Amino acid sequence: MKSLLIALLATLGSSSIHAADIHPDFLKSKVGFFAHYVWAGQGGLSVDRNGKPAASFEALADAFDAESFANDMAAWEVEYVIFTAWHANINPLFPSETMKKWGMPEHTCKRDVLRDVIDACKAKGIPVVLYTHPRDGHDLHGEDRVRTGWGAKTGKQPGDPDWSEFDYRKWNDFTNELYAELVDRYGKDIVGLFLDEGSSAGDSHRVVDYPRLRKTIKSRAPHLVLQQNYYGTVYSCDVGVKEYHHWQQFENRDGGAWPAWDIPVASVFATTWWAAKPATTNTVVYSAEDMFRYTVLQAGTNTHGGGMQWAAGPYVGGGWEPGVTETMAKFASYLKPVAPSIKGTVASKAFPTQKGAALKNIGWGVRAVDWGVATDSPDGSFTYLHILNPPAGPQLRLGMPANGTRFTKATRFPDGQAVQLDVDKSGYLLHLPAKLSWNPVHTVIRLQASTTR
Repeated sequence: MKSLLIALLATLGSSSIHAADIHPDFLKSKVGFFAHYVWAGQGGLSVDRNGKPAASFEALADAFDAESFANDMAAWEVEYVIFTAWHANINPLFPSETMKKWGMPEHTCKRDVLRDVIDACKAKGIPVVLYTHPRDGHDLHGEDRVRTGWGAKTGKQPGDPDWSEFDYRKWNDFTNELYAELVDRYGKDIVGLFLDEGSSAGDSHRVVDYPRLRKTIKSRAPHLVLQQNYYGTVYSCDVGVKEYHHWQQFENRDGGAWPAWDIPVASVFATTWWAAKPATTNTVVYSAEDMFRYTVLQAGTNTHGGGMQWAAGPYVGGGWEPGVTETMAKFASYLKPVAPSIKGTVASKAFPTQKGAALKNIGWGVRAVDWGVATDSPDGSFTYLHILNPPAGPQLRLGMPANGTRFTKATRFPDGQAVQLDVDKSGYLLHLPAKLSWNPVHTVIRLQASTTR
């Protein structure tokens, strides 16, 4: 009981975002991809194209095609990747000395899959975030639970230990050793870690000593951005991530109903976070158009970085569930021509959009607009207007910029076609030339800011 009280007191006030520790590059990232590749012991989790799990942990590790994976990420215009270090049953995808030391040699593999993923993605200019799970003792079995301090019994709530048996200090000794090993191996070559919440009640402080874990990680690699799927607190991580698995607002197959957030958003768009079904039927539940348009909406709303993280998992042996490649290829075809207006930008201060805005109700909220969202270049010299709800005619009224910016020129992006820009006491007004028209999916207008106020 005393250890639980200490943990609770240590996390008071931890629901705030550690903005000072969010790297500038993360703040400008708008397009991520979240891929789980998991060995959870006999029977799962990632499967091959026939819907069968690998014969062993070694077989799953050896079957991963890092080059093909990195090629796909590059083709899909991804800015960064979140990839599994370990998940269910705690099987790190590298030769872990910590797992051996704690009496679990079968929980490690000979191949360093993480190094191969990091190197392959780095060759494409794509940074890697490693997904981890600091409270996954409930997936361990038998003596492995006892060895790590989790305890042999199962708690009353799913995912919880039996508190009468749980050894808080021992579990956190084990957890911190594993994280220390991970960061010592890869810290200088990655940009962040993702720490799975593991409890929808947002009470993981009962299991994890988050201040201690943060110190273990940041003392080795201060630059790493620590993300946490958000269920009411980020503990001692840097930023929360709103996650969807075909639930809540994302249960709706109409992307116009999905709300944007100021924190990153992760959403499964195929079966689940990992490959789970054989290659027989299409598993994708959202359209590429809706996924792209929501990514743009999120780019204009997300002020804490990370943007959008679309999620699906590769097959054992390579490839993706039916529909994943086709959907992401179409998504990339929309993104690539206008990428500089999304990637590397920040949510606009000139025309800000409040969290909670959706494409169907984007006009709700303070200073929100009904035509779409805007992004700014980091230096403020350009504002990109993303017209997602085009007007019926050639004119579009913008209103006055919230931050007082003055604009001198408007062009369609990326082809540079001139767009008439007028200003009156009500704000700015765009006039498309007769030869131009609004694209029903997405039109970008670039505004050039005046160098003087």
